[in-house]
Amino acid sequence: MNFEHDSASATAPALEKQASAPSAPNGRAYPDLDSLLAALEHERIATVAYYFWQQRGCPIGSPDEDWASAVQYIRDGR
Repeated sequence: MNFEHDSASATAPALEKQASAPSAPNGRAYPDLDSLLAALEHERIATVAYYFWQQRGCPIGSPDEDWASAVQYIRDGR
């Protein structure tokens, strides 16, 4: 088996041209920034809701209470 290779040819395509960030009509670097921000907000709410659930002793069957409390907590800017 021959494992020799030309290292210059292996890296040449990467050095030829650096891709620029895609641009949306609104001028943002990422066209889907709104969905990214929504996903980050969802993750933040989920984390706070989980914390509230743990503080209440991890009761079964009450995720809506903790979710609503987390949304209110975040919207109040705490």
